[in-house]
Amino acid sequence: MHEAAIAANLIEAVQQAVGAEPGAAAARRAGGAGVAPGATAASGTGGARVTAIHVLIGELAGVSADALAFAFECLTTGTSLEGARLVFDAVPLTVHCDACGRTTSVEDLVFRCSACGSERTRVASGRELEVRTLELEDLEVAGARD
Repeated sequence: MHEAAIAANLIEAVQQAVGAEPGAAAARRAGGAGVAPGATAASGTGGARVTAIHVLIGELAGVSADALAFAFECLTTGTSLEGARLVFDAVPLTVHCDACGRTTSVEDLVFRCSACGSERTRVASGRELEVRTLELEDLEVAGARD
């Protein structure tokens, strides 16, 4: 289950992005799989808690969203990310056709242009595995509501 290693890397990347517990997830790291985060939260948001992490998962990424969510929940217990939600956005598999120049969807893993029928195609999307955005809650505002 490589999703545990992916979850550990995701946790570490998010914690570094928000300036909380740097390296805490490294102690839990299960392996060396990588996630290249593209999170939009700025570094040093120490007064905020991460409430949700939006992750893009491409059809060809080879990652089970359910397994990743389970590993994330297990690995975040007792950390600043405990209780944060993972929100998955599926990225469909598409190809760019070198013959006609169009980008079309792929059906049944047949890498052929659905516009012209050419097999001269390149994967345009569907390999993604990245953090897209972080949802943050200001701890001072949250405390005022309690």
